[in-house]
Amino acid sequence: MNLAISSLIIFIIVSPAILARRIYFTKELSKSFVSRNTLQEIFSSIFLSFILHFLWSGFVEIIGYQIDFKIIFQLLFNPQAILDYSNITANIFKIFTYFITLAIVSTLFGYIIRNIVRVYKLDRKSTLLRYDNTWYYIFSGEVLDIEKYNKNKLVTSDNIGQRIVDVLTKSDEKYVLYRGSLIDYQLNDSNSVDFIVLASPRKQIIGE
Repeated sequence: MNLAISSLIIFIIVSPAILARRIYFTKELSKSFVSRNTLQEIFSSIFLSFILHFLWSGFVEIIGYQIDFKIIFQLLFNPQAILDYSNITANIFKIFTYFITLAIVSTLFGYIIRNIVRVYKLDRKSTLLRYDNTWYYIFSGEVLDIEKYNKNKLVTSDNIGQRIVDVLTKSDEKYVLYRGSLIDYQLNDSNSVDFIVLASPRKQIIGE
């Protein structure tokens, strides 16, 4: 029971950071988020959670509320030492409000940071901010904005109007080349392309 309580408290504490990360990793850029299980995501969010709670608890105390950090540590590491839960039950609404408001702020934080990174192309300038979905940068043409792969910068992603893809497949001992405009694609758990969707594909059998 104590382990269950501690696990629940840890998840509640880390949940604002998980929300912030989930908003940051959205749509095609979400590969690094969805590839992790819940336990991995909790550990990945601990540091961010510490920062969010540090800032938000400081704000809460500035506006006149006090947070009992001692009882929080007891809930996490030694729940049986708590003899009286009346302080928790008496302030349950304030506790609930704290986490709801922090969740909202964390969501906005993730959304704002994501837009700043994407609008100013910071993920293409710094490997630290770059998303794990390498295929997104290749298929979108944003790989041209990364200096390592395009030092001259004669052409950038802004010059791309249409994405034409050549796909070489093998069927009945024959190689078939499909060429078409890329509409969508799906990655598998190993971060490889599972399938792609092409518009108006042209088919050519190699060797004929």
